[in-house]
Amino acid sequence: MQLGVTLSCISTMSEQYNMMQPDMYNPLKRILSYDNFDSGLQGWMALVPNLREDAMEYYPGHEWKTKWGFPMISSGTFGLGGTHGALSGNYAMKLFTRPVHIPAEEEPRNGSLGVAIKRMTIPMHTTLLRFEMWYAIKVEQSRPGVGEHDFRGFGFVWDIQDDQYRYFPGIRYINSANGVLQKRWQYSNAEQADAETWGTKAQSAKTEDGKVVFIKKGIDPYWLGRRFPNGETDGFVSIEGGDQELCFNESSDKYNWHYLSFTFNLQTRQYVDLVTNGKQFDLSGLGVTLVDPYPRINNLLNPIMWVETDADRRSFLFVDSIVCSYE
Repeated sequence: MQLGVTLSCISTMSEQYNMMQPDMYNPLKRILSYDNFDSGLQGWMALVPNLREDAMEYYPGHEWKTKWGFPMISSGTFGLGGTHGALSGNYAMKLFTRPVHIPAEEEPRNGSLGVAIKRMTIPMHTTLLRFEMWYAIKVEQSRPGVGEHDFRGFGFVWDIQDDQYRYFPGIRYINSANGVLQKRWQYSNAEQADAETWGTKAQSAKTEDGKVVFIKKGIDPYWLGRRFPNGETDGFVSIEGGDQELCFNESSDKYNWHYLSFTFNLQTRQYVDLVTNGKQFDLSGLGVTLVDPYPRINNLLNPIMWVETDADRRSFLFVDSIVCSYE
């Protein structure tokens, strides 16, 4: 019965997708989710810290995550330029940072990062998994100048836990680091990192028998791991030939929509490809960092997005719509 209900829901989403956006995406055989933000946030929410099991408060050392920027619905309004709207409607999801500058070589803090997450599970036996979106990037129109050097970057990862491992396949675009333009794509892999320098040693959960679970190397690569002045991190590796200049536009009151497709193989736990702005990056053969599974999150399949600022100025990631598909 549950499988029948699941298949019915997937079929309904597929029909909705085919009816509303027939040509914007290139999904796999089954639609897992179709998020058109004209209809609300579609399950995307702020990433909040874990609550302790013995008290209604966050684990010590995690409270500052509540200062990260969160997702909201936006019509894309800027001064002078007016309202942009979305690519295919009136509203997009906007993910933002606070106007807080943290040097590229330091751990993100106090709102220099904005994070959004959608909480799902793996629906059935699946091989390929594809994430697609139309997005735009921009800094706040708070001062003269285009602001391209003030936008550090953005990224996407899956937080996945299968029967054996937990891992974070994903991609990151580093645009600027300490005011120096970088403009390259990276993929998530922490094999080059040292477990001792990965980051916070704070506990994040407990097992059923009361054993403490700590954050491990490879977990949450979008903010953990050593960082360096040129924008490199322990959690991401630059893609060979991955340089690409995105369309930032000529003025801080304008933005342009970009297409992105990221495909991952769940059976081999290896990357397939990244497609954006008409360019395909072959990632075949590249793997992820595997860690032991965590308690109570079997079959986890959480998409996560984030945006980073490189100045005391808010940076924005606008998302018109998202399609997650599989086969």
